[in-house]
Amino acid sequence: MANPDEHVERLGAPMANPDEHDENMMGEHAEKEYADFEARVKRTIYIDHLSPVVTRQVIRAALSQCANVVSVEFVENYTIPYDIPAAALVELDDESQAKSAVDLMRDFPFIIGGMPRPVRASLARPEMFPDRPSPPGSKMEFLWLKQGDPEYDGMSKLKSLAKRQEAENMALIKGCRCHGVVLSAVLWLA
Repeated sequence: MANPDEHVERLGAPMANPDEHDENMMGEHAEKEYADFEARVKRTIYIDHLSPVVTRQVIRAALSQCANVVSVEFVENYTIPYDIPAAALVELDDESQAKSAVDLMRDFPFIIGGMPRPVRASLARPEMFPDRPSPPGSKMEFLWLKQGDPEYDGMSKLKSLAKRQEAENMALIKGCRCHGVVLSAVLWLA
């Protein structure tokens, strides 16, 4: 039986490590995936202040004047326990259509859903996508904070602020339901 090291010596070069090859392939795949995501971001618009009665078909019909809608994804509002869409990410065919759609909605803010709710549109940013991939080469780092750590005070302040804001949101929603005010009007002001 032949020694594998002899085979390497005869060829004159060491064999590549399979793990390195897999890492390179994964790195290339991650770069391609992130490049595809960046292209998707450039051709997507963010529409805010939507009426609760607006559907995908309403958005498609309104934007059909200047663009071809590829997909509509409503953004979930995690601050309330109700499923009321107030914003949407709308993917269009290309970047020029996205810019013309934003311009159209700046000129005609009542184009989606009509009166009395004007919508606001802007070009999408990567932070707006819940399914965004992590940039290639980035690593997440987690650490546990103890009560004596320097970052502990800031973290506990943020935690109490988040709890207070959640309580205020729920109080607003309950107050609006009691007084008969439309819930979407409160969400629009927020």
